[in-house]
Amino acid sequence: MGTLFAGLEREPADALLDAATHRQFAEGTTLFHQGDAPSQLFQVSAGLVKLSRVNPEGEQTTLRFMGAGDLVGCVAVFQQSPFPATAIASKPTSVLCWGAAQILDLTRRYPAISANALKTVGDRAREMIDRVAELTDKGVEARIASVLLRLAGQVGRTCLAGVEIAYPVTRRDVAEMTGVTYFTVSRILGGWQRQGLVQLGRVRIIVMEPQRLAQIAG
Repeated sequence: MGTLFAGLEREPADALLDAATHRQFAEGTTLFHQGDAPSQLFQVSAGLVKLSRVNPEGEQTTLRFMGAGDLVGCVAVFQQSPFPATAIASKPTSVLCWGAAQILDLTRRYPAISANALKTVGDRAREMIDRVAELTDKGVEARIASVLLRLAGQVGRTCLAGVEIAYPVTRRDVAEMTGVTYFTVSRILGGWQRQGLVQLGRVRIIVMEPQRLAQIAG
């Protein structure tokens, strides 16, 4: 059922479901914009949501892809601060949706829901700290390897050759997530393909040797 429902007993789980609205988003539809007030919380049921942020210079950075079970907008809703990024459906996506007042009331009424919410917020905070550390402490190849492994875990699909990271996730997203150019990502991935670490297609990257990428990632 997703992170918010993890380990819940029947009563709080039913309360969550009863309060939720089911919504469908077509590919390319915006769930919320960076800077919007946190009026709703979303949990992905199926599909994929891309989070991206635009800096003061107008440069866009892909932050994360959210798949089935992931909460979208949780940090903003639970901290009652503006959404720090824009969320767009990368393919047709269905979600469970709660109003901010609804979900905050449920966390007050049910400690188990509150605990799941706090764990999710903490996990996101740790992920952001790890990403900042990657950008400041690691070399380019280590950063790209880290991002590929993270994407493989978040949105990858097991196939015969390894773990496939496929469209709508692109090499440009990998470049934005690592803070390097598209050309640099393509050059390094090409080298890794020759070494048998990855297999490249027009709209996919297959991670073939995750252990070796983990060594590169440090």
